[in-house]
Amino acid sequence: MFKKEAPLPSIYVSLIPLVITGIALWVSIFMLDTQPHFALFLGATTAGICAYASGCSWEIIREGFKGAISRTIPALLILLIIGMLIGVWISSGIVPALMYFGFKVLTARWFLPLIFLFCGLMSLITGSSWTTIGTIGVAAVGVGEGLGIPVAMSAGAIVSGAFFGDKISPMSDSTNLTSSVLGVNLFDHIRHMLYSTIPAMALSLVVFTILGFTVSEGGAMGEVATYTESIQEHFNFTFWLFIPPLAVIILIFLKVPAIPCLITGLILGGITTLLFQGGNLEQLFETIHSGYVSNTGSEEIDTLFSRGGMESMYNVVILALISLALGGIMDRTGMLHSIVLKLSRFVGTVGNLTVTVIFTSILINIFSANQYLAVILPGQMYEENYRSQRLKLKNLTRTLEAGGTLTAPLIPWNSSAVFVYSALGVSAGAYAPYAVFCWLTPIVVAIFAYANLSMERVAPRETEPEDQQ
Repeated sequence: MFKKEAPLPSIYVSLIPLVITGIALWVSIFMLDTQPHFALFLGATTAGICAYASGCSWEIIREGFKGAISRTIPALLILLIIGMLIGVWISSGIVPALMYFGFKVLTARWFLPLIFLFCGLMSLITGSSWTTIGTIGVAAVGVGEGLGIPVAMSAGAIVSGAFFGDKISPMSDSTNLTSSVLGVNLFDHIRHMLYSTIPAMALSLVVFTILGFTVSEGGAMGEVATYTESIQEHFNFTFWLFIPPLAVIILIFLKVPAIPCLITGLILGGITTLLFQGGNLEQLFETIHSGYVSNTGSEEIDTLFSRGGMESMYNVVILALISLALGGIMDRTGMLHSIVLKLSRFVGTVGNLTVTVIFTSILINIFSANQYLAVILPGQMYEENYRSQRLKLKNLTRTLEAGGTLTAPLIPWNSSAVFVYSALGVSAGAYAPYAVFCWLTPIVVAIFAYANLSMERVAPRETEPEDQQ
């Protein structure tokens, strides 16, 4: 967080790292078709040089990236565990079994709305969009492809459902983080989000239903038969395959933290692999590290199942570390604070203030590639603007979720989008148009603000801190 002892850089100096990062991202992604890591590293280096030239000491610069990274170590560990879990749950037959029975009960026309709702429910229960995408989502992509659904549509419905459930789950780390940043009661925050979330969810459901009816089921049944036969031939099905996911869900209901839950699912999945799929310890350890390699002879099945492993998450972890360094330096050295002072002139009305917060969150998602920073920094930046207009801070937390949390998977180099690509094999550029809920919710929140709907205010004799407790 910005502290007064750090000299405040000018707006022109503060914009230099963003301009350099933006140009480097454009060149690396759209011109050279390479990874965004070096572009963000260049931006972080430029931020450090600009801060030092403005009078910040190396200690302040180091404190910026060190503090930002240290706060997210648990999240990075969860990423690695999810990578291991994906590989083991495929090798154990859990994901193939979910796909197999999904083929039996789902139809192409109703697949998209149903998978949107199911992923939303799972994410609501687990409190984790990434866990839902990395487990149920992996199976759902395979089912959709077998039913003849374009993989980008399936990924869009999965991402929409996963982030919908995550956003309103009291067990979600991002939901808890957003409310805690501004001292808003967690359940007040969730209830206030429902005003905009329910219309966005309903509209998304309508869109997915219409998309489902535009997909032709002709020829899909032959593909389904091929998929089910190949899965049944190469995996042994038993009731015990459903014990690991059920155990994880039960532990989550018991409010056991995410890391122990996921490790439990990993261990049970490993045992299932050894007992029911004829695996050995050497193969299991290789799967945990490098992911599962499918050799069914079917190119489509092998492409779907050859994934996971701790190695598959290295790219996401490195991207998160670099992006956190960039955001942490710009925050700690006062660059972001300098920028928000200039933006303050645009926040005279409730509608303009809301759109400015959304726009700022999206910009931070773009330039820091990290959804946590896209919630924390604008929350700190605009808190006083909301107080000055006597708006309750739960209006701000709702806006932060819409602009920060939900737009993260739509930006190709953001850590959330890179994770989706690592888990599902679909790029953000392909699924973003179909991730309806993620881009529709910020629009609904902005409309509510301009129409003055559910924009609760502090009563003249009421104090905001008492109201939020």
